[in-house]
Amino acid sequence: MTVPELLARLDAEARPFLVRFLPARATIAYYSWARQVALRLLTGSKCPTAVVPPESAAIVLWGIRFRAPLFNAAGMFKHGEGYELAYRQGAGAYLAGTTTSLPRMGNVRYGIALPFVPYPQSKAASNWLGLPNPGHRAVASRLARLPRYPGFPIGASVALDPGMETHEAIERLLEGMELYRQAGVDFLELNESCPNTGEDVAELEALLERLRFIASHFVHPHGVPTIVKLSVDSDPHVIEHLARELSSLGYGGLVIGNTSTQYAKRRTMIVEGERRTFDYFTGTFSGGISGEPLREDVRRLIERATRAVEHRSGEFHLIAVGGIASGDDLRQAFAAGARLAEWYTGYFERFARDGHLLYARVFAEAGA
Repeated sequence: MTVPELLARLDAEARPFLVRFLPARATIAYYSWARQVALRLLTGSKCPTAVVPPESAAIVLWGIRFRAPLFNAAGMFKHGEGYELAYRQGAGAYLAGTTTSLPRMGNVRYGIALPFVPYPQSKAASNWLGLPNPGHRAVASRLARLPRYPGFPIGASVALDPGMETHEAIERLLEGMELYRQAGVDFLELNESCPNTGEDVAELEALLERLRFIASHFVHPHGVPTIVKLSVDSDPHVIEHLARELSSLGYGGLVIGNTSTQYAKRRTMIVEGERRTFDYFTGTFSGGISGEPLREDVRRLIERATRAVEHRSGEFHLIAVGGIASGDDLRQAFAAGARLAEWYTGYFERFARDGHLLYARVFAEAGA
């Protein structure tokens, strides 16, 4: 057993008691620090045995072979680290990011940097990270130097710079996408916000105008498969409309999930003993909720998007992220119409249980 595996297992035993009984602020301060330490330990260590997914798990999308349909979500490896770890653990691809053009340190409030807390009994977590990353150029440069493995494509996630004037932000985003193309990435994930309801026509049209501009200035000229990531809180009618529009514009697909800010709705899915910490976090930091409470909404939105594009030609694929932690979760996502899946909260839950064999165990559960 490696050191990260041992620490993750010990923490899995302790965290239900810490979250339930420690003062909420102390719990959040500890896990905000511990999360960063744990990630550095994990990505800095070596997975002792390379796991090879079963051949039956492989899938070809956009002419790219994925040796398995599950890989890390964009929030995991912000600096382009963890590539060898993901490969040796048996992931189907590697996704770096999300990056912006300007480096970002991330959020700090009341002396707590990058606020994060798990809700272990609820299989969920909250975070208010603020897109910490070293910038497109730094991560693209790192990805360009990586070795390449068959059936293990490299993706990069990009976003507009928050607070930057719209025209400049789009220009800098396109520059970043070009840097990643030159670095040889196989696909790009455009991390976009989406209106939470279908009522804000102006906001929706602004989003579509952005996506049309990016399609004409990058997607069409270069042909790099580009998928758009939208919120799990999005209105189903908006998801259907955007799926049809993105398909027509030549985008490669739609990622549905990320975190949720519908606190009242998600609170009902947090077990009683963890609601005190949940209420403190959402009241103090806001942030997003991830994990199991999102799974059913992700599945339903995938179904709606699938029906919206089912009779259209071309390769347009759905990717599920949110609440993926088991083989059964994968089967449900794929039955709804997803072709790939990403995980974050579920990854760490399974790492604590299965260590470096987590992908192998999940694929076995899924019958791959």
